[in-house]
Amino acid sequence: MKTNDYLLITATVGYSYLFYEQNAGINFLVFNLLLLILLIIKNKQLIKQKKWLWAAGMVLISSVCVFFHSSALSIIANFSSLLLLSAFTFNIKTSGIFSFLFSLFSICSSFIFIIIDAITRAQTKIASEGNTKKDYKFIAILMVLILCILFFIMYKNANPLFAENTKWLNFDFISFSWLVFTFGGFLLVYAFLYHKTIPAVKKWENNLSLTTKYDVDSDTKRFETERFSGAALFVFLNLMLLVLNFGDIKSIWFKAALPKGVDHSDFVHNGVGMIILSIIIATSLLMYLYRKNYTSTKYSSALKILILIWVIQNLIMLFSTTCRNQIYIESFNFTYKRVGVYVWLLLAAIGLIIVSLKIIKEKSNWFLVKTNFAIWFSVLVLSSTINWDLLISRYNINNKPLNNIDFYYLFSLSDANIPELIDVLRRKDFIIITKKLKNYTNNYNDRYYIDDYTTLLKNKINHYISNYTNDWQSFDLRDMRITNSIINYNNK
Repeated sequence: MKTNDYLLITATVGYSYLFYEQNAGINFLVFNLLLLILLIIKNKQLIKQKKWLWAAGMVLISSVCVFFHSSALSIIANFSSLLLLSAFTFNIKTSGIFSFLFSLFSICSSFIFIIIDAITRAQTKIASEGNTKKDYKFIAILMVLILCILFFIMYKNANPLFAENTKWLNFDFISFSWLVFTFGGFLLVYAFLYHKTIPAVKKWENNLSLTTKYDVDSDTKRFETERFSGAALFVFLNLMLLVLNFGDIKSIWFKAALPKGVDHSDFVHNGVGMIILSIIIATSLLMYLYRKNYTSTKYSSALKILILIWVIQNLIMLFSTTCRNQIYIESFNFTYKRVGVYVWLLLAAIGLIIVSLKIIKEKSNWFLVKTNFAIWFSVLVLSSTINWDLLISRYNINNKPLNNIDFYYLFSLSDANIPELIDVLRRKDFIIITKKLKNYTNNYNDRYYIDDYTTLLKNKINHYISNYTNDWQSFDLRDMRITNSIINYNNK
């Protein structure tokens, strides 16, 4: 057997043992550490590769976040990090975005490649008779082991005394669902350890340059026209942004209030969408204008200055929008939608800075795409370090009067906020919300929900308990905090 085969068996056994009928918890961290150790054993040179270390860091950070928060975001971040780690293990030169796509391709095609690889191995001539004996020996041991387990189960069902004397040997976990789960894990691990690429796409991507190439073209008039048109466009864009930013600075920065007659939703959510769309359109135009290096062309210097001014003004506009979003949160409740506004604004600001680097350092469009993907992916993983359900619940409960909090929204979040919801019962002003909870969905035909606060809390706790798993594989700090809170609540 090859080294990869032993790694495959070890990882599959670990996957089945750690995840079968378990919740997300410390099992993610243990499995990620197991994979990292197996990969380093296979190739010790990986620890010298910066890109691989970056992916390994993302894997560890996200798996620790699963242990702390057990949130859907941390699980998604961890799975995505493992996809990149697998690709960088075998193709260090491939960019993050194509590595991610190649890993998805490996997973989707793993069953097919298992068959193809098995046929290829069978057709390969065996180098020596010794290897043949080793292969037959392994197959013989495997068959004996399977038959022993089969006969053990049959004898156990046939003789109660034998079952009693051998009850310390428990093979009850072997079931059809377990076999399906383990086979699914085998496919995932196979895709991880036997990473596949699309050769034509890989070759094309590796030939892409990160710097713009100087173009010697006799048709300089066309490029001068492009530069002139671009300069004219960004003159008008800068003028419009100047008026826009002046109004924002006057009303938002100094007065910290919305203009009269302007709705919060129109001023934030709709505004953010239009701002991001305008940046995307303008950036697409820049990618076209700077698809090649025409620095010697007329109007190039003027266009570069206008673009940098445009970037600065956009950053000011994004900061103003951040202030708007904060006013919205202070006036109403903190929600995921408003967290999303912050995230989009942050990504837009980072994108603008990367655009500036592309223009100043004369980088290619591929540099822009590649760098943005790496930054966005890092933001995804780092954002999983925060338990957003907990943060949202704490902010609303601690900064709003109880009768102004949308508790029905808080009850719709994950179980992470159960301790905070329990603490509300101990507040002196809890009497304000002892009746039916208000509906904050602006549905005037149904201004109140049927259940009261205590009923909703009990339903949430019962739902958590019904899904709770006490096995060590599912242990995480979030569950420990929740269970302690519930125990204290039930004892009072």
